[in-house]
Parts: sequence; structure tokens; C-alpha cells
Amino acid sequence: MTMLVRDVISNYITPLRAIDTAREALAAMVESGQSELPVVDQTTNRFIGMVTRASAEKHHATVDSVLTIREEQSVVISPDQNVFDIVRLMEKHNLTVLPVLDNGRNYLGVVERRALHDGIMRIMNFTEFGSLITIHFEERDFTLSKLVRIIEAEGGLILGISVESPRARHPFFLVSVKLNLTDPSRIVASLKRHEYIVDQHSSDDQEDRRYEQRADELMHYLNI
Repeated sequence: MTMLVRDVISNYITPLRAIDTAREALAAMVESGQSELPVVDQTTNRFIGMVTRASAEKHHATVDSVLTIREEQSVVISPDQNVFDIVRLMEKHNLTVLPVLDNGRNYLGVVERRALHDGIMRIMNFTEFGSLITIHFEERDFTLSKLVRIIEAEGGLILGISVESPRARHPFFLVSVKLNLTDPSRIVASLKRHEYIVDQHSSDDQEDRRYEQRADELMHYLNI
């Protein structure tokens, strides 16, 4: 399943208006709990830029218009991009909200870090019942296509998959696979025959706790 930005757009955050003052912008951020808010022209619905809380706090006593403190070169996203592009952009630019614009730079809404929770949970099938296996790949052997073929040949269906890249202290790709089977022992045995390192597998309540932990780690990463 591919989830797009349009699937997680939120309209619960009211954008700032071009006629708002820096003081009003600061009050809106305090009320909404956001550290930045979009500025949108009420007449044309065109996106004008972003105002950060730091800028509003600095200028709220001296600046009348948000237009003088907005950031014109703001990071934005289109509704047809993949939801994981949001994660990458938010992490790279340390954002809590990301404006969504169409091709004409018309404002469609925002994506909040908090709104990613349900979307990521659905796309990764965190709530589906099944089992989890974790496989180590050396970088030179890393390929998902062979792994998928082995699992499917043993009657397994992949519900979700996550990949952790090698790190200095752990030079392997770590691939966690959510399966539709409560007992993954047959698949684990087949993978081991193909010389894969399968260091974790669980089922039933143990599996649920393990996958919930993975979900919690991802949500913590997203600061949700």
C-alpha cells in the first residue's frame, strides 16, 4: 500500500492571515502549541510563507505585520508525494508542521508530526495480528527480492517491513518483517537454510509487545 501526503493532510490548524500582526501570530502559536504556522492570503488562498515562533516572539512588540517576518523560502510538500517524504523533510529541517501546496502554490492544509501517527500505523500494519522476524544482512548481500521470494514460497505474506541501515557498531542491515502467520518457525527454518541470520522471532502476545515497541520507537523518533 502506498500512502500519499493527501491522505494525512490536516485542516485543524488555522493558518495566519496576511493582515495578522506578529503579536496575533504569537498568540495563535501559543494556543495551537505549534512552533511555526503558515501564512495564507485569504482572498486567493495562495501560500505566502511561514512564520516561526522564535521570530514572532522576537518582533511581537515592534512589528505590525507577519508579512515582514515571514520566511518566503519555506519547505513545502505536494499532495502526491509519498508520506515518508514528510518524515525526511521534517527531520532534516526540524519542523512540526509542513505546508501542503498544489502546483499553483495554493494552500491545501498542513501535515503535523502528530497526524503522522495514524498514517504510519496503517501503512506499516502495526496493528495487524501476526508475527515478527528480524534478519541481519551484510551490506554486500543486501537484497529484499530474494527474501520476499523465500517468505512467499513458504506460504507467508508480508504485512509490513522496516529496514535499519548499518551503523559503526553494527555493520549490518537489520530488516524487521511483519508476517501474517502466528508461527513463523517454518519461514525461519527456510531462511536459515539459505544462510540468513535470523536472531529474533516471536508470536502471539510476545510478538505483539515486540512490534508495539517498534511502533513506539518510530513514534518517539517522530516526536509524536
